[in-house]
Amino acid sequence: MNDLEESFIKLLGRQPTDTERQQLYQVRDALGLKNNDALWLVLMALQYHHSMYARFPELIQQAANATLLQFQQTADTVLAATTQSAKADLAKAVSAAARDVARLTAARQTASWIAVCLLACCLAIGALSFYIQRDAYAAGYDRGYGQAYSEAKDEKAAAAWANTPQGKAAYRLAQYGAIDNLISCNQPGWKAEKGICYVHPTSEQLIYGWKISR
Repeated sequence: MNDLEESFIKLLGRQPTDTERQQLYQVRDALGLKNNDALWLVLMALQYHHSMYARFPELIQQAANATLLQFQQTADTVLAATTQSAKADLAKAVSAAARDVARLTAARQTASWIAVCLLACCLAIGALSFYIQRDAYAAGYDRGYGQAYSEAKDEKAAAAWANTPQGKAAYRLAQYGAIDNLISCNQPGWKAEKGICYVHPTSEQLIYGWKISR
């Protein structure tokens, strides 16, 4: 180790690199300096500052790269979080829209079903009313016709019977008021037993009958 390298170590506290050593030798040869020349201290100090400042661009680039990397990572994290939040919001919006559409569809289907049921009920009630009215009209007509026919037939038969001898006799009895007595069995000495009217003498030993007119 020569005096030049020892001076470098004393000034900077470390051994020169090969590059720095070559630069020192180039300066020595160019200026014709000796190894113990005092100018070396100035040159070494300038070399140290040059070496130190020469690293600044690299350090700045490294710092810039680190900052950009950190910024990119932060941006990616924020973007991922924003994307997830947007996806969650979109999923909520789609879910809410799906629920609204489902409720609207269900309401429409329910309204349609109710309308169809009401229409079916109206048709069923109308048809039932028509059949009931028709059957009631037919039954009423048949009953009325039958009753009227029976009454007319009875009246015709009664009129025909009234022209018979029995009818004429019954008419005469009705004129005398005897028919009511016969039906009620209410003359003195008459007694109804088991649906039969018996004639007995009264306490005065009288027997009551009815007038026969010829």
